[in-house]
Amino acid sequence: MKVAALILILSLPALADWKAEVTPAKLGPQPKLVPQAFEYRLSWKGMVDAGKLTFTFGQADPKFPSDYVSRVNGGSTGVASKLYKNDLSLISRLDPATLRPRAFVGVQNEGKEIVTTRSSWAGTQVSSQQVTKVAKTGAETKIDTTFVFTPVHDVVSAMLHVRSQKLDNGDTLTMPIMPFNKPYLMRIEVLGREKFADRDTIKLSVALQKIEPKTKALLPYKKMKSTTLWLSDDANRIPVELRSEVFIGDVRMTLAGARKL
Repeated sequence: MKVAALILILSLPALADWKAEVTPAKLGPQPKLVPQAFEYRLSWKGMVDAGKLTFTFGQADPKFPSDYVSRVNGGSTGVASKLYKNDLSLISRLDPATLRPRAFVGVQNEGKEIVTTRSSWAGTQVSSQQVTKVAKTGAETKIDTTFVFTPVHDVVSAMLHVRSQKLDNGDTLTMPIMPFNKPYLMRIEVLGREKFADRDTIKLSVALQKIEPKTKALLPYKKMKSTTLWLSDDANRIPVELRSEVFIGDVRMTLAGARKL
């Protein structure tokens, strides 16, 4: 018990440090993204057609007329799907003025299991319930998570807030995020400008650490070793390519198409 108390005391300065680093959840000077859909091709360990994802931003939804609604749909395909099935469908509902999250629902179909996550934001608290259903038997397990902190972004809110900033070379952003039912601290650094895939791009590095929900202590996130992201250096500022070295190997997401909604 004394050792645990000592470790907690030693960690307190670090806890204060990361909280002080957090980037305010205020939109930057970049104009908001007009309603659009973007299609991405996924590759895994050199397999070019490992999957696909479609992102839609700001499409009017009669079910949620007072929200800014975004969706992500897709998953693994072909050989990659047989080796590592992971189909994804999510909806993010944001405050249209601030682009801060209100509610999130994500469904991950991993073949043997279907994982559904529902999260809601109220004041300084994020409440999340994750239900894991065994496909073969229908058996379910539920995990409830509460994270008290503000600001906390979901995946879509984080993307939109990052693209809105000035993103001058050398800038850094620190953002707590709740992509599903667990909080993480995301740190982004602007590495510079470069030509990439015949486009003018902004090159970013992305790092993640886990946050222990109760103590707010930072823990290593071993599933992701490194991630580099190229944003288009234009009015859209959307991902051109993402390269990530993760626990299943090299994964890449490359822009394949775009259309206005």
